[in-house]
This record gives sequence, C-alpha cells and structure tokens, in this order.
Amino acid sequence: MRTLSLGTLLLFAVMSAVASDGTVKGTLTVNGKKFPLTNVYARKREAWPVDAKRLGADNVKDLTCGIVDVIATNESLSNKTIAGILQDDYKGSATIRGVRFVIDASGKHKWANVFLLEEGSVTGYGMTQSDGSITTGRRYSGEVHVKNEEVTQVRQFDVEFDAQVSPQYTRPETENAEPIPAARVAEEFMKTLPGRWEIERWLGLGCTTATGTLDVGEQVSPHKFRGIFKIATSNNDIIEEDVTISMSGSKVHFEGGKLNVPDSVWARDVIDLELWQDLMIGNNATDFAVLRKMRE
Repeated sequence: MRTLSLGTLLLFAVMSAVASDGTVKGTLTVNGKKFPLTNVYARKREAWPVDAKRLGADNVKDLTCGIVDVIATNESLSNKTIAGILQDDYKGSATIRGVRFVIDASGKHKWANVFLLEEGSVTGYGMTQSDGSITTGRRYSGEVHVKNEEVTQVRQFDVEFDAQVSPQYTRPETENAEPIPAARVAEEFMKTLPGRWEIERWLGLGCTTATGTLDVGEQVSPHKFRGIFKIATSNNDIIEEDVTISMSGSKVHFEGGKLNVPDSVWARDVIDLELWQDLMIGNNATDFAVLRKMRE
C-alpha cells in the first residue's frame, strides 16, 4: 500500500481550499479566546423557509430576490464546507471558527448572523447587542459588531469585509437522481440531449428569475447540437436565444448566439452544466440554472 507524505497531504488540503472572495479583517471571540478572521466568501442562492424565520419575513415568498450569504472565517474553506454551511448542514470543525451573515438580497429585511463553532452552526440566544451596516450590490461590504451573552457562553465579533458575490445553486432535484459518471457523459450527451428541456430554476445575481424551455434539435457536428431557449423572465420579458451546445470536458457547454432582445435585457449565455439523470445543473459567474428533460 502506498503511503502519502505529510507534504503531499498538505498539498491536497491546499488544493481543496477555495480562494477568498475578497478582503476581511476582524476577530471572533468565544469565551475570551480570539480567532482572527482572514477569509471571506459571498454566495447568492434561493431563499428557504428557515431564512424567513431568521429575517422576520412573513414567509419565504416575501424573499423573492433570494439570499446572499457572507461567510467570514479564520481559515480557507472547501467547496464542500461552504455548501454544508449554506444548506444548514454544517457539522462543525475542530479548527474552523467564523460567522455567517444571512442577508435578504432585496434589502427589505435586515440581515441575521450565525456563529460557526466547533459544534457547528450556532444561533446566539440570550442577550445580543449589535450595530453596523452591510452594503449590497455585485459586491457586498460591511462593518458589523455583535456581542451575544448566554448563561455560560459569551461570543463577540468585530468584522469589516468586502467581497464579490457569485451564485451558489443547491440541489434538491438531485435527491432522487444520480450524476452521470464521467466515463459515460459523452455517450449520454448524444443520447439524452436532443428534445425539449424545461427550465425549472434560473436565478441571477439580481432579482430576475426565469422559466421556459430549451429545444435541442440539429446535430451540427460530432458532439455538437443547435438549440433554442424560449425564456420568460420575472420582468415580463419574452426572450428567444439561439445556442450551440457541445462538450467541455465532462460538462455540457452552452454558447449563446442570436437574441431577439437587446443585450441590456438579456446577455448572451455562456455556461457549463453538469449532466445528471434527466437533469442539467450548473452556474457561471452571474447565474445558476436547473434544466429537466421533458418526457412524453
């Protein structure tokens, strides 16, 4: 059996870490122990019922613009850890400490904060004092001071951050689906892609959402098809976009072409999606999308 050196293991750990999305300075203090905050991550996602409860909204339908999570930590995080935090499935860490801001992307409701501690995500109860502000946009910046006191716990943070936001899709659709193994993607691409796909979810960094269909038709070369998106946005725009669809490694690559509207209404799409069983899921720097194959 091959043994990996400590240096190799450390290299793997570094490779799995995600670079910070911006700058952060400040400290989290837990029962007198200080943790300097050195990394920040900002992700846009859809809102869930728990977000409405945290933010004091009437219900999740009151959060139509989605949620931006800003995570400030004492060390870099992997994509898996970030996803666990965003999906409220974080189990904690012996070394990671930080704070998560849950922010209504519309700005209507004030943000809420969650502590990231050894035992996982912790909501501070008891007496809480807080002040500060968070500025929204393509970048989120803020200066926030919070002190939370419970019977046996005192938690406090003072933090300043500035971070670029990127979309983070979640995968409720994949609970009953399986990813296509990399060795079979090319075969499934040719077999599955032709036909009609429904846009189940399409969310951008702004408040615009979209529904509609993708019709995949003519094969123009090996592993390349032409298709057309027919899209209705939450801004009441009706869009038709020609696309060329090909393989990019083990992903499905979309290259947008002719549009029936100006670029100011809808930008030409360039996005790579993962191929799952009857699903295509993925994101680029500004949007995430979930497409489902329609069966007759």
